[in-house]
Amino acid sequence: LSRLVDLAVLNIVTVVYSIPPVTFGGAMAAMNYVLLHLVRGDETYVIRMFRKSFGDNFRQGVPEGLLVILIAVITAVDMWALHGSESRLLTVMMIIITIAAVFIFVTAVYMFALQSRYENTVKGTIVNAFRLSVANLPATAAMAAAWTAWAFVLVYLHKAAALAFLLYGFTLPGYICAMLMDRIFEKLEKEE
Repeated sequence: LSRLVDLAVLNIVTVVYSIPPVTFGGAMAAMNYVLLHLVRGDETYVIRMFRKSFGDNFRQGVPEGLLVILIAVITAVDMWALHGSESRLLTVMMIIITIAAVFIFVTAVYMFALQSRYENTVKGTIVNAFRLSVANLPATAAMAAAWTAWAFVLVYLHKAAALAFLLYGFTLPGYICAMLMDRIFEKLEKEE
C-alpha cells in the first residue's frame, strides 16, 4: 500500500510539474530518478527527491521533452490525416507509423531514465537510449507492452480515466519500466 501511495504522490507531482510543456522533460527525468530508487528499495522521500532531480535535470530535460512532444504531435497529425482513408496502402502506412511511434516512445522512456541516472550531453543521451532500446529488445518489447496495456486500461475506464491518469498515469507503467531498466543499468555498471 505504501508503494501505491508513493506512486500516486509521485504521479501527481509529475503531472503538476509537466503542465507547462517546457518542463515535461525535467519532470520525466525526475520521475524516473525516484522510480529507480523505489525499485531498488532505497529510502525514498518522493517529493524532496523529485524536486532535487528536477532541478538537476531541468536544463537538459527541456530539449529532450520538447523533442518527445514534437514527435508525438507529428505522429498524431499523421495518424489523423491517414485515418479517414480506406486505401490498403494507407492502412499499411498507419501500422508502420504506429510501430515506429511505439519504438520511439520506448526509446524516450530509456532516454529519461538515462538522463536521471547518468551525466551526458543531450545528443549522447539520445544515442545511448537508442542503443539500449535496440540492444535490449525483450525489455523494450515488455516496456512497450506495459505502456500499451495501460493505455487500453485508461480507454476502458473512459469515465474514470482522468482520475486513474492523475493517480497513476505515468508512474504505474513507469514503475514496470524502471524494474526492467534497473537490471539493464546494473549489468552496464558491472561491466564498467
